[in-house]
Amino acid sequence: MDIGDELFEVAGAYLLPLRGIEDTVNKKAGTKVLIETPLGFKDAGLELSRYFSNKGLDTHLSGRNVWGSCDFSLVRDYDYVIHLGHALPPNILRTIITNFRAVIDKRGVVTVLNIRDGPHVILAPIYYKPQPELLSRLKSIVNDLIKANPNPVVTYALPYLLYARTIAKEFELKIASEPITGCFIGFPIPDTVLFIGSGYFYPLTFKFLRPQTVVYLLDVFRGVVEDIEHVYRRYLAMKVRSIEEFRKAKRVGVVLSRKPGQLRRDLVEPLIDRLREMNKEVVIIDADEVSPDVVNNLPVDAVVNTACPRVGIDDLDRFAKPVINVGDLLKRNILDLNNLLIW
Repeated sequence: MDIGDELFEVAGAYLLPLRGIEDTVNKKAGTKVLIETPLGFKDAGLELSRYFSNKGLDTHLSGRNVWGSCDFSLVRDYDYVIHLGHALPPNILRTIITNFRAVIDKRGVVTVLNIRDGPHVILAPIYYKPQPELLSRLKSIVNDLIKANPNPVVTYALPYLLYARTIAKEFELKIASEPITGCFIGFPIPDTVLFIGSGYFYPLTFKFLRPQTVVYLLDVFRGVVEDIEHVYRRYLAMKVRSIEEFRKAKRVGVVLSRKPGQLRRDLVEPLIDRLREMNKEVVIIDADEVSPDVVNNLPVDAVVNTACPRVGIDDLDRFAKPVINVGDLLKRNILDLNNLLIW
């Protein structure tokens, strides 16, 4: 992945393609800008907000969490929405273009979505700046791992690119051509993966798409490496239980999300047909976020999620009623668990 744009340090711990972002923004005084980031990057968002405010732009920092490039603000009060920290996979891009007739302007690592009758949405990466003390510990861990498991392919989520490159170079390992997201992997999935990042969310993507792949998570901040098979098995058990309970439901809610990259109106009719074949009453529900607070209070027995497919996997232990994904329902065999991210 080419990051030819000059990177600037922000808040002491992050690197941003600041010039690439700035070049897309009209600097006229009074231009309204909203900066949005995942919760863990709010300090970097604050620094960028200050930077543009000092240049005379009316800049606000969003307090809202954002879960991916599918989840940006479309508030028409702003001229620009700068969304930091998420890769834009083609499946999400297609949905955005379909929903909003967006015109795409790719400028190096920065992507501008020109939304008809809406703000210009600037999607830009934010990278963790590799810390020498963390790298030293990680290199020792990887050295021990590859003695027993030679030649894993190094993979990463977007913010961890620089850590991944450093590890791959140090041990002469192949590195993935692009970052992964929680719903898309744009390269052939290898037999053994060394994922550089933190937490289970991203590395589980490999298991949900190709269960036979062995996935090692190198957690940058915890300084540990682990095979995530046990986590995948736990999620799989929750998934099977949810599907079995769904089959007993009489009234089913089909939930549409208003998030720009998740809104799938095209799925409504096929879902209604499928559910009626199963003799279920159908209720169409319009929501912003498919969260436990929403789902647990709906007057239905079960829910079909048409939004992010990870909702119907990762969050199952938080729901008080069965939730399955649209992909589960439209498969010939609802218990086919080989690809859980069909959407």
